[in-house]
Amino acid sequence: MKKTLFLITILTAGISNAQEAKRDHNPEQMVSIQSKKMTLALDLDAKQQAQVEKLLMAHTKERLADKMTKEDRSELTNVQRFNALEQMLENKITRKREMKSILNADQYIKWEKMITRKTKDKRKGVKQRRGARGDRNN
Repeated sequence: MKKTLFLITILTAGISNAQEAKRDHNPEQMVSIQSKKMTLALDLDAKQQAQVEKLLMAHTKERLADKMTKEDRSELTNVQRFNALEQMLENKITRKREMKSILNADQYIKWEKMITRKTKDKRKGVKQRRGARGDRNN
């Protein structure tokens, strides 16, 4: 019993340390890594990479400025939630338009597939976590 508790404690500590290490990057580092990944995946030239990096930095700063805690989100009224959702969707539309102006047609199609895949993976992860808990209603 003690060994089991000890192993669980060690695994939990290891997982939390790994998650904290992922968050240790500053926004500039995260944007740099993200733009390099996109350069590899989409075969961007130097001009496109610089434009994408600038765009990603602007959106990252905007997202960090708008970030709310769980407590803040739970205190929002329905109107505030609607406005926040509407603003988020407007930001996505703007980002898509900006990416379309930077990328060529083939790159843009590939980028859209990447974004769609990430969204599906996120949703799949949520369903898997719910399934692990035994909450299969949603």
